[in-house]
Parts: sequence; C-alpha cells; structure tokens
Amino acid sequence: MEIVAELFELDPAAVDDALTPEDVELWDSMNHLRLVSAVEEEFRIKLSMQEIESIRSLAVLRALIEQRAS
Repeated sequence: MEIVAELFELDPAAVDDALTPEDVELWDSMNHLRLVSAVEEEFRIKLSMQEIESIRSLAVLRALIEQRAS
C-alpha cells in the first residue's frame, strides 16, 4: 500500500500484508491514527473505533477496506 510506505517512510517493496506495528518503528499510536485518517480519505470510508483498534496488521486493514468499499 502506497499510503503505508509513504507514512512510515518504507520502501514500497517492503510493504506487505504481514506488516505489523511491531515491525515499523514509526507505527506508534499517533501514526496509527494518521494511517486510519489517510485510508478513510483515500477510500472514502469511515471506520468505527472498534475497527480502528483491531488493526494489528496490514492484512486486517486491507480486509476492513475491502469490506467497507464493497
């Protein structure tokens, strides 16, 4: 995901569904909210607080996006 690579200053090739906050130094609570905000804006969706708290990997985030965007 380009959003993730840009926000966390990662090589896009290093971004995959297995990525977790533990893997990324910049993935702290503030950047977690920035990520959610960027995703909501990009995909024109609104995630609930429960969904936001459930994001423990990019796989979970991708599934939420697919669920909301469909």
